[in-house]
Amino acid sequence: MEKEIVVALISLGSAVAVAGIGLVGVVLGKKVKEAKGKAEPKPAPPPDPVREEALLHTSRAEVFEEHLDYRKARDYHKLAAAGHEQATGPTSIDRADALVNQGIKHKELAEYQEAIDCLLEAEAIYKRKPDENQVSIAEVYNSIGRVCDDQGKYDEALRWYFKALAIKEKVLGKEHPDTAMTYNNIGEVYREQGEYDKALEWYFKALAVKEKVLGKEHPSTASTYNNIAIVYGKQGDYDKAQEWNFMALAIREKFLGKEHPDTAAAYNNIAIVYNELGESKKALEWYFKDLVISEKVLGKEHPDTAATYNNIAVVYDSQGEYDEAFELYIKAYRIGLEKFGAEHPDTKTRRKNMENTYKRAGLEQPFPTWLTSQFQQ
Repeated sequence: MEKEIVVALISLGSAVAVAGIGLVGVVLGKKVKEAKGKAEPKPAPPPDPVREEALLHTSRAEVFEEHLDYRKARDYHKLAAAGHEQATGPTSIDRADALVNQGIKHKELAEYQEAIDCLLEAEAIYKRKPDENQVSIAEVYNSIGRVCDDQGKYDEALRWYFKALAIKEKVLGKEHPDTAMTYNNIGEVYREQGEYDKALEWYFKALAVKEKVLGKEHPSTASTYNNIAIVYGKQGDYDKAQEWNFMALAIREKFLGKEHPDTAAAYNNIAIVYNELGESKKALEWYFKDLVISEKVLGKEHPDTAATYNNIAVVYDSQGEYDEAFELYIKAYRIGLEKFGAEHPDTKTRRKNMENTYKRAGLEQPFPTWLTSQFQQ
C-alpha cells in the first residue's frame, strides 16, 4: 500500500522576512499565509482493538497453515471472521475474506458442507459490490469447484470452474497464474471422468503459463507435472508417468519438504506406477512413505489417508495377503462412507475391491452379511 506523504510547512519567522531574500522570501511568505487559512488536521482515530485482534487471528492461522496444522488454522480463521463481523459488520470485505479462508480449511479437512456454507456466504458479500470484487468472486467459484470435485460431483465442479475461468480470463488475462490454476482444475475433473485427452489439453495449457510466469521449479508447476504423470499412468505409458512423477517430487521435496501433504501425494503416485508395473515391493515402500506423512499431517480420518489405505490394500490383495488387505479396505471404506456417502465413486470402488477380494479369498458367508458384521465389531 502506498503511504500518503504529509508535508508540514514551517514558518521561518519575522527575522528571515526582515532580512529578505528576494523572491524566495515572497514565495515562502505566501505558503505560510495559505497554510494559516486551513483547518488543523484531525488526529487519526485509535485502532479498533476488536479488528486488530481479528487481524491477529488471521496471522496466527497462517502460522498454523505453514506448520500444516489445518484444524487450528481453521479455528483461527473462524475467530477472525467473527471478529471482523463485530468490528466492521456482517457484510464487510474483511469478514468475507476470512470466511473464504475458513471455507478452504474446512475443505482441506473434508468438512464439505461447512466449506460450502462459508464460501456461499462470502460470495453474497462480494456480490454487494461485484465490479470491485470480481477476482474475489472468481476465487470463491474456484474453491466451490474444488469442494464439488472432492465429493465426486464432477459436472457441478466443472460448472463452477468455468464460471471462475470466465472472470479470470477477462480480468486477469490468459497468462496469469490464477487463470492457469483453473485450467489445471478443469483438467483434473476431465481426468477423473476418464477423458484423458481433454485432461492433457487443459494440463498443458496450465503448464505453459506456469513455466513461463512462475518457472519450472515452482510448487504450483510441480502440481501440474504430477497431474500429467497421473494421466500418462492411466493411459499405460508408465515410463512417461514416472518421468513426470519424479520431476514433481524433486521440486516438492526441495521447496515444501519431505513431510508436506503434496510430497506425500508424489510418493503415492510413484507407488501407483510401480504397482502397475508389478513391482509390489517398491510400491509398498513408496506407499508407506506416503502413509506416515498423511497420518501425521492430515490425520487417520482424512480422505487422502483413506486413499492410501485402499492403495496398500490393493497391493496386499495382489499378493494373496487377504487379512491385511481386508483390514485396510475396511478402514478406507468406512472413511469414504462417513465423508462422502455410499454413492461417491471412491466409496463404490472400495466396496467393489473388497467384494472381489472376498471372492478370491473363498469365504463362505455372503459378502453383504460379512461387510455388515465388520461395522458391528
